[in-house]
Amino acid sequence: MKERPRETTFRTARWNPRWGDLWPVVTWLGVGGFLQLARLAGPAAWTTLPWLNPIANLAFLIVPIIAARKSGSISFLGITSKRLPLGLIIGGGVGIIIGGVTLLVGFLSGINPALPALKDAFAYILQTVFRLAAIELFYRGWVAARYEESYGIFPAIIISGLLYSLSHLFTWGMDPTTPAASLPLSYFWTNRFFWHLAIGVFLAGLVRFTGNLVTSFTVVFITTVVGELMPGGPAHNMEDSGAVIVGTLALAGIVAVVFWLSGRRRGKSV
Repeated sequence: MKERPRETTFRTARWNPRWGDLWPVVTWLGVGGFLQLARLAGPAAWTTLPWLNPIANLAFLIVPIIAARKSGSISFLGITSKRLPLGLIIGGGVGIIIGGVTLLVGFLSGINPALPALKDAFAYILQTVFRLAAIELFYRGWVAARYEESYGIFPAIIISGLLYSLSHLFTWGMDPTTPAASLPLSYFWTNRFFWHLAIGVFLAGLVRFTGNLVTSFTVVFITTVVGELMPGGPAHNMEDSGAVIVGTLALAGIVAVVFWLSGRRRGKSV
């Protein structure tokens, strides 16, 4: 008999720990440790990171999909058509407000946004969509849903926000060629940790409220793109946009194949 798709149940709190709760943390630690390999490259970190980051994002996409497929449905992660308009409206509205503030600050500072070359813009958008999809699917999707099922909505939001904030400790200062690498850890704990924790809790709360992962993705996508359109940002510094386009499409193809295969195996087992 075919099982009903699992969905989050939005209880305030519960206590139902299980061994499966360890998998998001194990995955998170594994990806963070993998990214630390950049330190071994020393001055060559600039050429190492472009290879490591996409692989890490690939893991953040594939592992939650496989886990959700095995246990029920990807709707468990917030990937669903239910309440999609609400998610787009709230996510778009919040994103536009934050993006507008970013633009205003830029104007007041004498920095005007500028569009990159068309090919660079396309490569940047593809790369950004892939990266943000991985982040949102893992933190606001799998982590939040997994722990909500075991501990309730508020603990899940806090855990999701904590892991998201601590993830910046893995990447912050990871590149030994940047000034951040020489700063003391106290800088992270006093200047970054609580800021990213607030962002993570806020975004996880939005997803839990709307029941759709598109909410947080829309917020982050709009604010990221608007912020990085400023001159000197990543959108204007694409070294090889053609390679970025091909590489990102190849990685997206891997995710699509895994999604299809996991769905077939799931269908045969029910």
